[in-house]
Amino acid sequence: MNRSYEDLKIDMGLVPQSIASSNVTGKYYSMAEFRSALAVLTVGNITAGGTAALQIMEAKTEAAGSAQALTSRLATIAANVKAAKMTITLADGTTGDTITITVNGVAKTYTGAGAADIANGEFDASGDDSADAASLLLCINHATNGVVGVTATAAAAVITLVADDGYYIDSVAETGSFTTFLTTEAVGYVWLDGLDLTADYTWIACKVTTASNTGICGVTLLRGKSRKAITQRVGASYPA
Repeated sequence: MNRSYEDLKIDMGLVPQSIASSNVTGKYYSMAEFRSALAVLTVGNITAGGTAALQIMEAKTEAAGSAQALTSRLATIAANVKAAKMTITLADGTTGDTITITVNGVAKTYTGAGAADIANGEFDASGDDSADAASLLLCINHATNGVVGVTATAAAAVITLVADDGYYIDSVAETGSFTTFLTTEAVGYVWLDGLDLTADYTWIACKVTTASNTGICGVTLLRGKSRKAITQRVGASYPA
């Protein structure tokens, strides 16, 4: 049985860096001896309305000769959609405000009230922002009416949601304007078959394009189905 690192060539598709309303293309790698590739994008902060898009570029040479985008090989991460981790910051909530958290297709809605009724999904919106957040947190973590698939914590007026293994945060929405949402971790990928490349194009690179104030982005490139034995060139490994 082959170990994963014997089947997949691991390379840095794009060095982790801050990319705000711009785009960066990483180093070009040869596909001459490989028949598939998987590019994995990891993203830090994405503010509301922002996006981070991963696209495969192809070229005829390592120096990006005749470089062009593979338009069909594009994946876009949108803020607060299918996030791995995100924050909800409360500000000046009032009674009647609602927040809906959807995880793996299951939506839970909680409503601000003059006094808390946690079991029925009502949080106390009559205190300061930190008190409101603490009350909403009790709703999210309730044993029977809480959100399944996330670990939720609060610090002052900020609630942090972390998706459990096997889950993701589909979306968070509100009525009223009493919160600010921020994606702090998200992941996306693009898969490529060697036959998807244009004739005479044997080099690929990973391009990341962001809109709005997106934070740190990095890409890992995994090339597979090699015609030759794979030798890794990495900073550290186990087993060595």
